[in-house]
Amino acid sequence: MGNSTKLLIQAWALEKVADVYHISATHYIYLTEIVKYYPEVCLLSPVLQLTSDESNLTPIRLPGIKVHELPYSATYLSAIKNLGAYIAAYAKLSKQYDKVYVRYPSPFGWLSQYYFKDIIVHFVGDPIDATLGNPNFSRFKKQVLINLFRPEHYIYLRACKRAKVFTNGHHIQQKLQKQGIRATAVISSTLNDTDFSFRDDDVIDAGNLKLLYAGYLRRAKGVETLIRSFAIILKKHQHAVFTIVGSGEFEQELKALANELGLKNNVNFKGHINDRDQLNHFYRTHDVFCFASLSEGSPRVVLEAMANGINVLSTPVGSLPAVFKDGQDIIFAKAGNPQDFADKILAIASDKKRTMAIRLAAFNKAKNYTTANFIKTIFQ
Repeated sequence: MGNSTKLLIQAWALEKVADVYHISATHYIYLTEIVKYYPEVCLLSPVLQLTSDESNLTPIRLPGIKVHELPYSATYLSAIKNLGAYIAAYAKLSKQYDKVYVRYPSPFGWLSQYYFKDIIVHFVGDPIDATLGNPNFSRFKKQVLINLFRPEHYIYLRACKRAKVFTNGHHIQQKLQKQGIRATAVISSTLNDTDFSFRDDDVIDAGNLKLLYAGYLRRAKGVETLIRSFAIILKKHQHAVFTIVGSGEFEQELKALANELGLKNNVNFKGHINDRDQLNHFYRTHDVFCFASLSEGSPRVVLEAMANGINVLSTPVGSLPAVFKDGQDIIFAKAGNPQDFADKILAIASDKKRTMAIRLAAFNKAKNYTTANFIKTIFQ
């Protein structure tokens, strides 16, 4: 244990079944590392009370964890009515805790500047950039959403003047630098020792090509591009399969697109998978991990794929171009371009010697980006 400092975290929503709190598997991994540095950690979290006996999330069973419940809100806008509860919570908890960690864009995290002297602000995404890049929004809707969010954004920037600031990815760091804010870029990771696996004898069989996507099913994730590229590939490799792991609001549209393109028997939707061993199994039994997102911070799934020894084909988003080199430890494709993705997937399948070297280089680089190193950078 690092010191006697007590930490308050405003970052994540929770679910509650009876008296047990549940959190996403990814955030639970973070907590297991954070508690190594602080004797007591309090989660300031919106809590969804479940009436059923089950949650799909991970139960929190860690020493030194407390929870201060906030009213649950599913969206940023719906949290506005709960501003009073956030103010009351900060006023109370600032007397009990020494330090606060806030993940931007958690609603009203900027309140920390009025109650704490020791503040960490961690930019995990860029809502304005993501809104601008969302093809599902009209130009008018984009402008309305951005204008509604800007006051919150600017108050956050003011809070950063008094905080220690971290960013997921170098591009957010560079944007903050233009605002006069010094920040440290970090690579978000959930990797531990059991996540690393590399097989020298794992050679791609082009005749039975296996593609994989894992992540949210949102329009901005570019999964539609991947499905269209797969339709091109299937014309040359009729036994190829495309496995899609994840869920989201765009899921039904993606399934309809796969059916429309005649891919029903070759595209497998697996839904959300919370079990880490099961997810690693998918990485280790496929040939190419495909990621076509339009905007990211530092996509964890890319690191997860590399750690499991699979070739990665991705758009050059977030921190990826600053960390990985095209053709050396990753292969980049153009966002929204199914033909470019298809061409590069076929090239990966046909040049086994080159792709073996690329995935080995990626595997070795991924070893530097473990959860322990990620959390240590922020909290030590």
